[in-house]
Amino acid sequence: MQQHKSTNNFSEIEVFAKDSETLTSSLSEVMGKFSLKSHLSPFDGLKSKGIAISSIVSILAILPFYGISSVYAFIKRGIQESEIEAKKDVYYDVKNNEFIDWRSLLILHAKRFQYLLSKNQSTIIGGIRALIFDDTFLEKTGIKTEKVSRTYDHVSGRWIFGYKLLVCGFWDGGSFIPLDFSFHREKGTANEDLIKAYKKAKNALEKTQCELKKRVDTLLKKELLLNKAVTNYELNAIRTNKIKLGGAKLIYDKVTQDHTKHAQDLVVKQKEFEQAKKKLQQFYRKGKLFGLTLKERNEQFKKDVACGSFGQKRRREADKSKISMMIEMLSRSVKHGFIPDYVLIDSWFFCFEIVEKLSTLKNGVIKLVSMVKINNQKFVDCKANKELPVKSILNRYEKDAKTCKKLKSRYIKVTCKYKGIRVNLFFVKMGKSGNWHLLLTTNLNLNFIELMEVYQIRWSIEVFFKEGKQYLNLGKCKSSCFDAQIADTTVTMLQHIMLSYYKRITCQQSFSGLFEGISKEMVELDLVSRMIDVIWELIQVICSFAGIDFIELHEQLIKDERSTAIFMKMLPERVLDKSA
Repeated sequence: MQQHKSTNNFSEIEVFAKDSETLTSSLSEVMGKFSLKSHLSPFDGLKSKGIAISSIVSILAILPFYGISSVYAFIKRGIQESEIEAKKDVYYDVKNNEFIDWRSLLILHAKRFQYLLSKNQSTIIGGIRALIFDDTFLEKTGIKTEKVSRTYDHVSGRWIFGYKLLVCGFWDGGSFIPLDFSFHREKGTANEDLIKAYKKAKNALEKTQCELKKRVDTLLKKELLLNKAVTNYELNAIRTNKIKLGGAKLIYDKVTQDHTKHAQDLVVKQKEFEQAKKKLQQFYRKGKLFGLTLKERNEQFKKDVACGSFGQKRRREADKSKISMMIEMLSRSVKHGFIPDYVLIDSWFFCFEIVEKLSTLKNGVIKLVSMVKINNQKFVDCKANKELPVKSILNRYEKDAKTCKKLKSRYIKVTCKYKGIRVNLFFVKMGKSGNWHLLLTTNLNLNFIELMEVYQIRWSIEVFFKEGKQYLNLGKCKSSCFDAQIADTTVTMLQHIMLSYYKRITCQQSFSGLFEGISKEMVELDLVSRMIDVIWELIQVICSFAGIDFIELHEQLIKDERSTAIFMKMLPERVLDKSA
């Protein structure tokens, strides 16, 4: 839901990626400041072919800036260009090593970024700080890559192989840097009904077995009482003992019938369970778990990793829910000192777990801003003191919608409780047409414009995904090994952090001379900026007349590389060259 005025800065890397020679020399100096080798020195004991891990990773981190996209291309170009004489196996061994803690390396790199900026007053930018969570799809070329799954891609409209990459990033007011990530594979929904039927049959069977056990115990007790009554009557056949014997027989017969009935039920439940189990097993043999058949799953690359290794932990994360991993990443980031003002997520990640976690983390000082789906999810309307679905709350207050001229939108603010926690709901509609969208925040002091300004920061992670894929080969690793995929993604994020620092020190350290005179280039850039604003406003008006949802269209345009390229072409070449 980012507004058009913040869309002008599409890319933080593109202008620097055009001059590889200048950039490489500068980044060599930047890499020295980041102390990458010292961060990796604890792993130098895991030397590959006698060469330190730190030296190998340092070379991997700078390859893209030489115009080299892979280790193979680097070796083919000539190892004499490297200060380390090593064949490609050395580099592959490092990337495939499950004992390297890539997660710690990334967080250390991010902390170094913050430290370097704090030392230079000209690079410090005040403003809102935020932790942002989002995922993106990384397509792979084949099904034999370890732990890939087949997933439907809504952008391309086709089923593709790959991973879902969940990223936790930090916005410090001026730059977005990645802090943590995890790979996930998706099980798919084809087997959900079978799993539900299996679990239902299993629970019914266990319940019947438990009930039958109770009936058996009761039957044994009543049998003992009956035998005692029989013995007493045989010893003394008086009327009282005869009555007791008759009562004991009636009770025993009733308990026996009850036991027989439950025993028959047990046979039925056992049969139902076996059928449900058989159907599920048949699905696993012939159906598609993770979008793959049993044969395809068996053909996937599998690596025997050491128990307790970092590689094993990463593999386990692949089958965890993204919600649980988001909570883990949030806790780790705060523990390492990245304490934001807000956590920003889209509707897919909204859940009570994140609301509850933030209410207890750091005494609740970290607030949530999230998009929420308008469905049957229930909130307690504080004004009506009644629990209502989101749709009902919208219908109830739609007539009270207010107009925001600055953002050309209408909105409704409703104070609610979400499972006991106070939140504010903002229903938003951009323009006269389009659909209502829902934003939720736990900061009860935010007004509508402030809320929109905070939420638009979330788009910085979308820019990161675009830049990473377009310029830093994010997701382009062709190795079948899961460890190599983790290593390659980490290296990409290290590169992005260094580039973000390079941008800050080159573009934001000398604004003193900016106002001494307005050059022709700056006039052109200002003119283009105004033109882009007008274009976005025109698109919004067209959407209003055509009945198109501007927010959804805006989201697709931001993610689409072709539309981004068109906007970048509008910038004067001399301005881009000068910035680079």
